[in-house]
Amino acid sequence: MPRLVAVLCCALLVVSGCAGADLTKHKPYPRSTIQANAENVTETNGSTPTNVPGGQPADPAFAADKLRLVDPCKLFDRKVLEQLGTPGEVSPTGFSRCSNFMEDKNGKDLAITVEIGQTMTTELKNADKQLAGLKSYEQTLDTSACFVSVITQEKPALGLTVQIGYKDGDACAPGRKVAESVVRQLKERVGVKSPPKDSLVALDPCVLVDKAVADAAVGADHRIFPYGLHNCSWVADSKEVSLDLRSTYIPKDNKFDAKQTEVDLGNGVTGYQLANTGAYPSCSVKWVQRLNTGEEGELAEVKSSGPKKSEFDRCAVAVAFAKGVLPKIPKG
Repeated sequence: MPRLVAVLCCALLVVSGCAGADLTKHKPYPRSTIQANAENVTETNGSTPTNVPGGQPADPAFAADKLRLVDPCKLFDRKVLEQLGTPGEVSPTGFSRCSNFMEDKNGKDLAITVEIGQTMTTELKNADKQLAGLKSYEQTLDTSACFVSVITQEKPALGLTVQIGYKDGDACAPGRKVAESVVRQLKERVGVKSPPKDSLVALDPCVLVDKAVADAAVGADHRIFPYGLHNCSWVADSKEVSLDLRSTYIPKDNKFDAKQTEVDLGNGVTGYQLANTGAYPSCSVKWVQRLNTGEEGELAEVKSSGPKKSEFDRCAVAVAFAKGVLPKIPKG
């Protein structure tokens, strides 16, 4: 059974286990990549990698190549937030997610997170509402959080989510108001940025990798699973490889893990390799694409994994895949 299916059970346990969490006191839990969202993937043919947008979005502004260039922090309309209370400072997480930890009109905590370009297979299937002329789905968590999802494209399913952490009132009501505002601003092309030439933000990971590189890593008979705007996995019966492009914290000494080892990826690029054992062993190789301001930068990570009974050199596969990807990434 492919790892993507197996981990779904774990993901469900994680969701049920956090039902008592107070989201108003914590930053939103980071979304993982394909491994933590196994049911929200769209499979594509391994022989014909397709652009993540794939189908027709409900509006041209919702196409994946356009969404990649939107700064989610710019989608917080201050006038809308002021209707809800006192806005705080925005806090970005990755390329497509941003939060505003504010207070309602009574001084109570109200946490709002916007994420765009999410894969939404399950949300589309369960969508039973309409918002801003689009299908939508709402999910509540222990009456203190609400996730308002809006479907912006059906094939494959993509959309946006407004996550509200609010224990002192109806969390879904402000979620709907902010979601309507986000849809409107996306249509008006608010927050479009012009990234540097060597930025990863505009790249589609599924089309970045040549078929020959994927075939060499997992075999010709593989399936492609895009997840969101910046992650893609190539999956076969006994192994898989994923590529994740993200904006994240970069330690000054590039010491992401005490157990990592350095590996030469060629052309002066140093990779940081880390092997993990267990029932589903893996090996990841990451490298710093660019440094932005402060301790924030852009990172690419390749992860090779497979069931324990599948005997292959996971680190060698990850390194070879990374070397195959690097020439396709623009340099500054």
